[in-house]
Amino acid sequence: MISNAPHMLMFSLLASTLLAVVLLGLLNSFPWLSYALFLIFLGGVLILFTYISSLSSTHLFTSGGFKTVASFFILGAVLLLTPEALSEVGGWGLPPHNINMLIKELFTPIFYLIYLYLFAYLLITLLYVVVIMKIYYAPLRSAL
Repeated sequence: MISNAPHMLMFSLLASTLLAVVLLGLLNSFPWLSYALFLIFLGGVLILFTYISSLSSTHLFTSGGFKTVASFFILGAVLLLTPEALSEVGGWGLPPHNINMLIKELFTPIFYLIYLYLFAYLLITLLYVVVIMKIYYAPLRSAL
């Protein structure tokens, strides 16, 4: 499914990210963090999609890739909804843990560097966009 249309590129990016989030949610005993990160990513991708689709000309693409995409979604849905597959991935058959242990798992020193990197990346990106918009006194489209 190779295409130059920004719509298909954003769709493939969202599909791969959604698959990664679902797999992280299944493997982790605290899945809401991966879903929250997906919602943040989705907001950024929607903004990126708006800019890309306004800058590029309209590309027509055929619906021949729909069968491929539909087959991957059906395969993924079957794998996720099969109880045997869920019990083998990430210990779904085990009783739930203590809620305090789940909360402590989020704030272990292993994740400090990841949280710090994520915070710094989002802050630098925000400041960079604000500086670009102040320099040109206009939206990003007219600046590019």
